[in-house]
Amino acid sequence: MAYDYFLHPDRALNMFYAVCLFFIGYFIATRFSNLAERTIAKRFSRHHALVVRRCIFYLIFIIFFVSSLQHLGFKLSVLLGAAGVFTVAISFASQTAASNLISGIFLLFEHPFKVGDTVEVKGITGVIESIDLLSTKMKTPDNKLVRIPNEAMIKSEITNLSYFSTRRIDLIVSIAYECDVSQVKTMLLKIADDCEQVLKEPAPYVSIDNFANSAVELKFMVWVNTAEVTLTRNILQEKIKHVFDREGIEIPPPQITVHRV
Repeated sequence: MAYDYFLHPDRALNMFYAVCLFFIGYFIATRFSNLAERTIAKRFSRHHALVVRRCIFYLIFIIFFVSSLQHLGFKLSVLLGAAGVFTVAISFASQTAASNLISGIFLLFEHPFKVGDTVEVKGITGVIESIDLLSTKMKTPDNKLVRIPNEAMIKSEITNLSYFSTRRIDLIVSIAYECDVSQVKTMLLKIADDCEQVLKEPAPYVSIDNFANSAVELKFMVWVNTAEVTLTRNILQEKIKHVFDREGIEIPPPQITVHRV
């Protein structure tokens, strides 16, 4: 029976039209969505471009898909009714997905971060790989992919480490009480002045942060470009160790005092 169905000339022609519409729709949806993404990306963020691309792709593809189903004999009213029932069933079965979807829309308009930013959320630091309608994906420094539901993102405190072009590095430097604090401050400022990555404005600054049990803790503050934070931190720490060793500045280890009862 099925074989006789496809042998009918009109039905075979309709099936051919349906298949053509399906593939043509996919091709046109892909081309138009990619074109829209490139256009939007010139004026808006990559996040907005990705969302627009997906919306345009699914809109165009669904139109062609429904047209192909009509050529196969499916009625539009039946399809709309089935889609309505399916939508209601999905909404009742997955309230969490709906919440994540709404949260994703809020993230789109609030725009606390964009694709490519380095953020810290829920104790996890990583680079934003994608912002989808249901979840946000991050890549950690050790190359792991972390998926966080948008509902959790919208409820959490998010620290965007890439939002501003410059950042301040705070280094805690411990020296022995016998050391000359003024001399050490001068050394640290000279190290900052010789470091190419350290910005001249705002100027580097050193202050006494704390009087610990075994050391005076100095807070060494410098401003750098955001992209060079990790590199500059490592360079400064190496230079501080080298200069302190050369000048005989003691960095005392932590001490623990035990009292007998």
